[in-house]
Amino acid sequence: MKNYYVSAIDGSKRFVICGPFRTHNEALKMVKPIETYANLIDPRAHFMAWGTCSSEKLLKCAINC
Repeated sequence: MKNYYVSAIDGSKRFVICGPFRTHNEALKMVKPIETYANLIDPRAHFMAWGTCSSEKLLKCAINC
């Protein structure tokens, strides 16, 4: 079973931000709200590329959501 996550890229660094979600659509719906929240915590988040990723394994996330 695939797990879906909100992710961010900052140059060569990749981050798993939030998840897992059961479907890709659920993860996609959370990209903008999580990006907005991340900007409140760290203004550098504004300059990152935001999207989704998936994994068969459970991944550790930067924030709990």
